[in-house]
Amino acid sequence: MPIDYKEYCPDWKAISLRIRTERADNKCEWCGIPNYSHVNKETREQSLPDEDNTTRIVLTVAHIDRDKNNNDDTNLAALCQKCHLHHDRHQHADNRRYGRNWRRDQTKMEL
Repeated sequence: MPIDYKEYCPDWKAISLRIRTERADNKCEWCGIPNYSHVNKETREQSLPDEDNTTRIVLTVAHIDRDKNNNDDTNLAALCQKCHLHHDRHQHADNRRYGRNWRRDQTKMEL
């Protein structure tokens, strides 16, 4: 999902770039996979970009405490897609549950 920069501080792009490049050396800080490498989706082993079933790794910066206003370096981590999704899995589940319930409740109101 694309980032909504309105939810972040004005210098978020610079903060994110610094964390990903200087501190994390362009690697996921949790699993070590290099930024922009290609991996097999099933085995997570590095592969060539033109092979079937591959995905490109793109590092993002996660707020460990999930507070987008807490930009302290100790609260930020450069993560690959898999690690970032794993970190946010409970929030994503809550969002899906809320969406299902909201749709269900809207249907009841229309009756």
